[in-house]
Amino acid sequence: MIKTKASNRLLATISMGAFMCSTAALANDQVPEQGDARTRNPSEIVVTATRRDTTILRTPVSVSAYSQEDLDVRGVRNIEDLARMTPGLSLNQGAFGASYLVIRGLTSVIGATMNGVYIDDTPVQVRSLSTTSNFYPAMFDLERIEVLRGPQGTLFGAGAMGGAIRFITAKPSVSEYSGYGRAELATTEGGALSYEAGAAVGGPLVENKIGFRASGYYRRDGGYIDRVPYIQNGGTPKQNANSRDTYVGNFALLLKPTEDLTITPSVFYQKANRNESDQFWEWRPNVDLPPFPAFTSGESIPSFGRDRAVLYAVKAEADLGPARLISNTSYLDRKVVNSDDGTGLLLDILGLPAAGFGLPGIIDERLSVDVTIRQRTLTQELRLVSNPSASPISYSFGLFYQNARQSAVEFNRAARPDIFYIPSINGNVNFGNDRALDRQFAVFGQVDYKLTDKLSVSAGARYSYIEFDFRGVTGNNVPTDVVTSGSTAESPITPKFGIEYQATDDLMIYASAGKGFRPGGSNVVPTLPDPACTAQLRNLGYEDVPRQYRSDSTWSYEVGAKGRAGRWLTFAANAFQIDWTDVQRSRTVVNCASPFIDNLGKSRARGVEAQFTITPVTGLSLDVNFSYTRATVQETLIRPAILNPDGSVASPAANIVTKGDRFAPPWIVSLAGNYETSLGASGLTGYGRVQWDYRSGLDNPSGNLGFDPLYARVFTRNFVAARLGGRAGNTDISLFINNVLNSRDELSRLGIGPGQRLLRQVYRPRTFGVTASYRF
Repeated sequence: MIKTKASNRLLATISMGAFMCSTAALANDQVPEQGDARTRNPSEIVVTATRRDTTILRTPVSVSAYSQEDLDVRGVRNIEDLARMTPGLSLNQGAFGASYLVIRGLTSVIGATMNGVYIDDTPVQVRSLSTTSNFYPAMFDLERIEVLRGPQGTLFGAGAMGGAIRFITAKPSVSEYSGYGRAELATTEGGALSYEAGAAVGGPLVENKIGFRASGYYRRDGGYIDRVPYIQNGGTPKQNANSRDTYVGNFALLLKPTEDLTITPSVFYQKANRNESDQFWEWRPNVDLPPFPAFTSGESIPSFGRDRAVLYAVKAEADLGPARLISNTSYLDRKVVNSDDGTGLLLDILGLPAAGFGLPGIIDERLSVDVTIRQRTLTQELRLVSNPSASPISYSFGLFYQNARQSAVEFNRAARPDIFYIPSINGNVNFGNDRALDRQFAVFGQVDYKLTDKLSVSAGARYSYIEFDFRGVTGNNVPTDVVTSGSTAESPITPKFGIEYQATDDLMIYASAGKGFRPGGSNVVPTLPDPACTAQLRNLGYEDVPRQYRSDSTWSYEVGAKGRAGRWLTFAANAFQIDWTDVQRSRTVVNCASPFIDNLGKSRARGVEAQFTITPVTGLSLDVNFSYTRATVQETLIRPAILNPDGSVASPAANIVTKGDRFAPPWIVSLAGNYETSLGASGLTGYGRVQWDYRSGLDNPSGNLGFDPLYARVFTRNFVAARLGGRAGNTDISLFINNVLNSRDELSRLGIGPGQRLLRQVYRPRTFGVTASYRF
């Protein structure tokens, strides 16, 4: 019997703009005031990447930051848009709507996350169970987004080994009212309409004592892939089937009982509904069948996903004079319900034709993969942060506790169990129930010391105690199901050291070294009823699936410089090296679809990142952002030869991974041109923006075990977007084109087993639209 639950994990394992300059600097030669966010240079955005308030040019880490106004000008609406334009950041697309962050070439679709995701001060990332991936808030009514590259383990914990993305929501005010509204209408070539509307307002309820911020947002992304069932009598066709609906609500209060104490309770709600997948069908190169129509899926059973997340948080901050005491208490309740067509997946794994048996009424091949995922996380953090003073010493100390519970319950259900071609029990072809509990307690601190007015050094460390408990059930939801359980406990220490030299007011040079850490865990030990499964497991060098896998860790080294040259150039550039030890990797046994996690040696990522904004003349700015990463395996791992009972060689020794293998595309480039000018005395300002985003390709090594020619190459990607608009007072209206060249560059592909299908995902086709926004 095939283990379809594990096949979901297998699916998971293979699965306008760049950093922008101020528009105020375009309109005049004056340094923009902090209050005019629309025209503020991003280098002046205040970030909290070091757990204290600093501008980007005074922050000695590699960070990109975007205000809500920056995001609007670039047309950023989701995490895919953000990843496309940010140096050092990518997004790998997986199955069933899952996606996985890549920072500086480091990513993983298995085990605990490598890269942290924060909403305000709360980590919301997940451990991968089934096809679980992170959820990301919609890009509406945010104060800013911070993308931190490199290990953030000292200040942000075990979930940020490669880096972190922080979504900072707009805050209440007790002194003034403000508001924001945005609406958009767009049409995609060959697809349905897309549209959105959102509004936010905030201000004092009691002057200087109680303030609020409330927002609501809805977005519809129209579909552009048609579902035309390929199996005879397999279902009902639907045009533009892959639509998305996103609902967001956010409410926060600011209570200020005294001048030195603020309390901010908040509730963030988001529901993201997915219909069908963004993947369409093609035939594999060796399949002699008529071409499948463009942007068409042959799935039989309608697929959907429902991802609902509610984040409750209370932040309290007390000014104690020399320092501030900050408490953040939060609880995340997330529920994901996915129901996807597994018909073609099962046929692919078994090597059967995608059209099935062609015997409607006698054999019904249809199968649904129904998964319910729960994520419940309680987080408490307490920080003591020094206030600015004449002292050469500044510090940040804290305590952290997290209790994270996750579960993934999966049923693989035959549409007609009585005539399905694989035996089932109570209609279940297979069943899985995974439950995981991560508990973490940590104490952390960092001290900065000014040796001179220009030279500072810093040292910090985080000690964590992490417990992980796992229980997995596989079978058919009957008492005889196989139960696997395991637990781990670890006590990592993640230090960080830095030096910063402020050569002039316009030039900072820095260097840092820090450690990142990711906890280990337990594998689901599957039943292997097919002898071919055992043979394939041996071919990978295993007698049995390892019950546990160890933690992995990184050491990151970075040297960088940030600054400005007159009023025409701002820049930030760095070189880095990341040494990755005991790399957690997924191993797969394709025929029985039983992936598991193991530790596979060492890897290294070396590279450079740079962000330049050039303002050659008033009104014109050019953004040049790029990163180059050489991410390679540092250790050859060999599976010994497999011998027959008589001592002869059944299978010769072979490399699992080979030293020098590259595992991430090297180049990320984003170029943009911005121009704005006054259009007469009416106060109207016109502006335009063109951007080009590029990701280089990669040829995967062919000499290792498990090489699949379908994945021999990661293809180059190009994306062009343009926007033309005008502002008058608080109102902004613009026209835009996304994917100007109608690129069909590949974002992901999926081909399982010896089947006929190849599932591919590309950019959304060329899209035209209009956006209107209003701020006060």
